Amino acid sequence: MKREDATRTILISFLLLFLPLGVAAQILSGGGNVRYTPKGAAPVVFNHEKHIEAKGHVCSACHFGVFLMDKESLKMNMDKMTKGHFCGTCHNGKDSFDVADPAQCKKCHQ
Repeated sequence: MKREDATRTILISFLLLFLPLGVAAQILSGGGNVRYTPKGAAPVVFNHEKHIEAKGHVCSACHFGVFLMDKESLKMNMDKMTKGHFCGTCHNGKDSFDVADPAQCKKCHQ
């Protein structure tokens, strides 16, 4: 095997072994805050830590089902939420406060 090929193989192996650990560390840390700026409403700051640690959820409870982690997930709106999509999946008045209740708006929109 040529030296270039051996070096490339070692580099690729290293990346495949250690890159997933970095990704896992970011996921386990809670994902940070995500800021949404909807048109016609006050901004929303979603706190991953609050949902992960305080509520005992795991990432996959929302990601890969409720939020697909792609650009389409950013097209959420209150109409979709009040029909049980996105945040409205859990914030339905049973599992958590209801996104359809106007008295609850300030819990998210600040």
